[in-house]
Amino acid sequence: MRNLLFRKKKILICFLFLIFLSACDRDEIPNSEIINDETPTPLVVEKNLDKELEEEEEEQEEMDFALKNFKIPSKGTRPYAVMIDNAGPRVLPQGGLNLAQIVYEIIVEGGETRFMPVFWDQEPSMIGPVRSSRHYFLDYSMEHDAIYAHIGWSPMAQSDISKFGINNINGVWGVYWDITDDPYNWQDSYTSMEKLKSYVENVGVRTTTEKEPVFSYSDQPVLLEKGQKAEKISLKYSWVMSASYKYDKEKGVYFRFRKDEPHMERVSEEQIFAKNIIIQLVRNYSIQGDSAGRQEVDTVGSGSGYYITNGKCIEITWSKPGRTDKTQYFDKDGNNISLNLGQTWIQIFPTNGSLEIE
Repeated sequence: MRNLLFRKKKILICFLFLIFLSACDRDEIPNSEIINDETPTPLVVEKNLDKELEEEEEEQEEMDFALKNFKIPSKGTRPYAVMIDNAGPRVLPQGGLNLAQIVYEIIVEGGETRFMPVFWDQEPSMIGPVRSSRHYFLDYSMEHDAIYAHIGWSPMAQSDISKFGINNINGVWGVYWDITDDPYNWQDSYTSMEKLKSYVENVGVRTTTEKEPVFSYSDQPVLLEKGQKAEKISLKYSWVMSASYKYDKEKGVYFRFRKDEPHMERVSEEQIFAKNIIIQLVRNYSIQGDSAGRQEVDTVGSGSGYYITNGKCIEITWSKPGRTDKTQYFDKDGNNISLNLGQTWIQIFPTNGSLEIE
């Protein structure tokens, strides 16, 4: 990350050095007439440097906004992954999504979606509404070796949590609370990072990990210069759920919309925004014999997708050898993609969904 103050000082020093050299040249010509040309030589370099400084200041302003709520994930620290409801109007506004470094959105039964924000070293005071687990969300939680928070589970999720030995916090009294007095409202349960951490400390759950981070962050802007324009993104998961993003050039981020309405966060009362968007195309289908229409999602294997940042988009491929293995995302040259500093939304998106990037 370039330091603008240092660069300004460097320019001033160079300018003074040029004046010093000019003075030295005059001193080295004894007994000669010094001609005073009143027409100054234009310093083109100064204008170029001013323009470069202006561009760097704009870059810094964009970066500052993207980093408003962001902390780089700490290597060796286990994050917390929380299941968040996204069905219907009663869930709004959701809490805590703006503070997660990564947020996954995946389809569930009925064509709805749920979120799974992943938090490192963040302290949201309200996270929710918290809902039940679905087994394929576990595949992404395990990538990060996350401590997994939820209230309830599907039969397959219950089996897998036991099978994989996942540290989970399932509807524990005192960790979650309801924000309404309606006994028929199952979409009003919240938690906080303070309560989650307190529970983990009390039961002695491991808080460190040897797993390598899923993503790397670039210390220089990732511009995707050869990518296509990507200033409006529309993702229609099903006939009942859609998400979209609009790029703000001045701030350098994508503001998020849910069903064409600004996607707001409960505590800050601000619209949620992303610096990076990964669209991972996967196949989903109803589980045979499941009366609730729960879904299977092909998280393991390989496929295609898109990486979007700074108003540009490139095609990518993804690969995940097994359920506990991390998903790797590659550009067309086979290199792992590198993220810009800021929040990343990972849209685990149906191959038969409607996607528009423009």
